[in-house]
Amino acid sequence: MIRLNFLMNREFFNIIIDNREVFYNDRRCVNKIRCVPKDEQFIKTIVTSRNKYPHFLIDLFNLNESEKLEYDNAKSEEELSKIVIRDCMSIGARLINDA
Repeated sequence: MIRLNFLMNREFFNIIIDNREVFYNDRRCVNKIRCVPKDEQFIKTIVTSRNKYPHFLIDLFNLNESEKLEYDNAKSEEELSKIVIRDCMSIGARLINDA
C-alpha cells in the first residue's frame, strides 16, 4: 500500500494505492472513494455530496483511452504512484510526501 499526501488550495488530501486500485481520502470524507477503476456511482457520489468531495476528482480521474491503457500497463504500485503523482501535479496539487 502506498499513501501519497498532496496539498491543493490549502487543503490536504490523500491518494492511496492498494492492490492496483486508487482511492481518494481527505479530512472531510470518512470513507475512501475508489477512483481507478471507478465505482459505479463515482460521479453521482461527488455531485450529490454538496461540495463535501471536490469536483476536481471528476476531471482528474476522467481517463481517456490512452490514459486508461497507461494505468492498466503499470506493472507495480510504484509505477502507478508515479502516474498518479504526475496527474495530480498537472492540476496544481503539490506532493507533500509519499509514505
